[in-house]
Amino acid sequence: MAKRMFFWLHKWLGLLTGLIIVVVSLTGCIYVFADELKEHFYHTRLFVEPQNKEPLPLSELKDKAQLALGSTYQITRSDIYPAKDRSWIFRASETDPKAIGYWNYYTYYYRVYVNPYDGHIIHIENSKNEFFQLVLSLHMNLLLGDYVGSAVVGYAVALFVLIMISGLVLWWPVHWKRKKIKASFWVKWKASPKRLIYDLHNVLGFYMWLPIMIITLTGLVYSFKWVDHTIQLIFNAGSPVVKRDIPASNPSETTINWNNSLNTALTTVLRENPQSNMLSIRFKANRTSAIDIQTRLNKSKTSDFIWYYFDQRSGKLLTKYSHNDIKNGEKIRAMNFDLHVGSIGGMGTKIIAFIASLICTSLPITGFLMWYYKIRKKGKRKSKQKKLQTSIKLY
Repeated sequence: MAKRMFFWLHKWLGLLTGLIIVVVSLTGCIYVFADELKEHFYHTRLFVEPQNKEPLPLSELKDKAQLALGSTYQITRSDIYPAKDRSWIFRASETDPKAIGYWNYYTYYYRVYVNPYDGHIIHIENSKNEFFQLVLSLHMNLLLGDYVGSAVVGYAVALFVLIMISGLVLWWPVHWKRKKIKASFWVKWKASPKRLIYDLHNVLGFYMWLPIMIITLTGLVYSFKWVDHTIQLIFNAGSPVVKRDIPASNPSETTINWNNSLNTALTTVLRENPQSNMLSIRFKANRTSAIDIQTRLNKSKTSDFIWYYFDQRSGKLLTKYSHNDIKNGEKIRAMNFDLHVGSIGGMGTKIIAFIASLICTSLPITGFLMWYYKIRKKGKRKSKQKKLQTSIKLY
């Protein structure tokens, strides 16, 4: 009786969310290797000829990028690569959080790729229509915009957790006999198409169950704040989530102008972390906000980091903290993205995440085919019965 209930739940929730899970899983599969794919396809805009001299001041490069874009689009962020052969990227974006539809959500979104040694504008990208940005938005909100799309994806993924749990219950052999165990662990490749589809759904789903669940649960952290808070609460042993206190800039400071403070802050961080992978700076209009510089120490791994905060008027370091300074729930939260995309353990876990996402893409498809074959079989049986009854009446 219990298995029948789990089967009903598994089937109908799968049919309800199947198309969404296919899209989210397939786009996630592509995005696992987004950094590597970008370096291959966008090589000419991401890489420059290395030179034996220091880059131009950040404020000067920002001004050159802003001039190239024009005054209509305001630069809001910069991605800086300490490696000698990398371009620096300046982003300009504005969103409407309540808008419905991807192209309404982004009022504009541009990336300006700049040679840090001479300020040459390598490429201006309309990121609103860029392939990997579209893939990411499909993954996060089905191109419906954040307001509607994120909720649709979030609830579909939440139901998928129930599908995975019910699937494990259905997979679990009732009798642990040799024949039953073999059928649960091995795909019978020479079987009929119908049986092969069943094995691909049943067996591959089992082998990738844990990675898929990790990817699914970490995805829910981005969809629902209560999931984020609950996970942190659990790893904090019941203690509430406390937001980190960041000192504000002193609005009365007048010793150094903003551009000099920005350049001083970047020089300090680069001097302390010459081998870091990337630095990210968000430009804020609020005069009391600190200049924040996120330093990603290792490629494709956001959980190894140092955050720096500088006074935007004096250039003084206000505070900093790294992955070594956080623990419990805050540490788990910092690892969430790396767990979600599989970069937590390097290339090996990224490959596992890729395979898990690919199999996750196949599960709704094989599940639908299993349901379709069953419906078609019932239809044929009913048709035969109807013909037989008609024949008997005629006789």
